[in-house]
Amino acid sequence: MEAVEWARTHGADGEVEPISDLPWARVTRIGDLWLKECRPVQAYEVLLTVALAWRWQDRVPPVRAADPLRGWLLLADAGSPIASFGDALDAWLSALPLYAELQQGETAHVSVHLASGVPDLRSETLPARYAVWAEREPRLAPFAPRFAELCASLTRPPTVQHDDLHESNVYARDGRLLFLDWGDSCIAHPFATMLITFRYVAHFHDASWLPLLRAAYLEPWGKGLDEELDAALRVAAFVRLLQWERIGDTEPLERNLRTFLETVVAA
Repeated sequence: MEAVEWARTHGADGEVEPISDLPWARVTRIGDLWLKECRPVQAYEVLLTVALAWRWQDRVPPVRAADPLRGWLLLADAGSPIASFGDALDAWLSALPLYAELQQGETAHVSVHLASGVPDLRSETLPARYAVWAEREPRLAPFAPRFAELCASLTRPPTVQHDDLHESNVYARDGRLLFLDWGDSCIAHPFATMLITFRYVAHFHDASWLPLLRAAYLEPWGKGLDEELDAALRVAAFVRLLQWERIGDTEPLERNLRTFLETVVAA
């Protein structure tokens, strides 16, 4: 495999272990390094990861090598996912403020991320895209004015939004919490990230954790933002539709449409 040979020229040494092969990326472990081959639909992940790893060395795994033209990333080992911890709650309560601080810092780099291909899902772009969806899915149409109001109510500046921040993408190594797998990222309202986080925690752990996680995430942003978080979560349900549409995976797309109709339009 050409990418494996490329990785070996950049220090990868050891047994080759295929991890996953999906329409958007292939992941292979080579010794203690991780090779990710991003396919064109998510090739922007390479430059985004390089930038984040350089600016946030305390919370993003080091990049050992990168080839943006071919969509290849070689990453240092990040340790163990917090999903493997006996009690992930404490890890989440520590991780979410760190992640929020990263988002705040990346606000200044939004234009560069957009220029390098990170999807543009800023709040002001969404009502027009919602109208396109409503033409082909009439059940969405009655909610269009309210959706536009929700988008207009979001005051935090756009930044990097991981959009797949669950506990298999948060790792711990040498006392540090690290965020990885930025392939689903977009430029959007920062709070939209919590849609996936809250879904995973409620499903795999306990919904009673959610108030604690909300408070931990919002603390770096300041007081009085609970309503904005609620609005962002509703808007984020539509952002997920756009993400699956971009990837072209129809089954999750239909599932997310049903979820949006059940939990957002019906609300």
